[in-house]
Amino acid sequence: MIDTKKLTNGRHNRTLSCNVAEILTRRIVSGEYQVRSKLPTERLLSEEFGVNRHAVREALKRLEAIGLVEIKHGSGIYVQPLHLTAGIEIFDAMLFRMDGTLDPVILSNMLDFRRHVMINLTELSVQRRKPRQLGRICRVIDDICFNRRKNLMEDEGELFYNLFENIAAATQNRVYSLVFITLSQVFRNIRATLSDRLPDDRFGTEDLMKLREAFERSDKEAVSEIISRWLSVMETALAPYCVPEENSPQE
Repeated sequence: MIDTKKLTNGRHNRTLSCNVAEILTRRIVSGEYQVRSKLPTERLLSEEFGVNRHAVREALKRLEAIGLVEIKHGSGIYVQPLHLTAGIEIFDAMLFRMDGTLDPVILSNMLDFRRHVMINLTELSVQRRKPRQLGRICRVIDDICFNRRKNLMEDEGELFYNLFENIAAATQNRVYSLVFITLSQVFRNIRATLSDRLPDDRFGTEDLMKLREAFERSDKEAVSEIISRWLSVMETALAPYCVPEENSPQE
């Protein structure tokens, strides 16, 4: 019997149904449950996980909501092809192993994907930003710099999220905004898992002002250089976790 209470990846206040959904998601993503195959019944899953059938039913509804399974009443639960609608649940299932540690290959893939997305996103934002959107980007940067001068750091994390949210919106491409939100949550989960082992990767004040000036000048190359330098901080910090499994750091 699987102890579902232990499968939290370092994140607390998760319900039993969330843990069951996480295990089933991993099995689908890994191919253990093949596309179009039929899942075990609620009764069998309930017995395997040691939870009541209500928790299993809620977990299956969660998987159906994100498009991983189709529940056919009177017939069974069937695995569906993976779609982008699965969002953060799919990324988490790929990135975090059953013991809560990071999969080094997927982490490396994720960092590579993040670099391409964030650089392309910011370059497109510089090209397409409208005056009102430029104003919002500049105001957030000004707020961050003002708070730093006053040593008001409590809201800085949220302000940085707002900065990139506005940059993503300035692309005039809703898919980029959706991908940014998903990537942000994935890397928040990574930071929560590794906690104090990761450095502060927020922009320095000098780079923030350079970013502001580059957006005002519509200087795509300058923006790309600043974003690349920022991405390198997290990439360097996570490099030890991207090595092959047999050489990965011991917890």
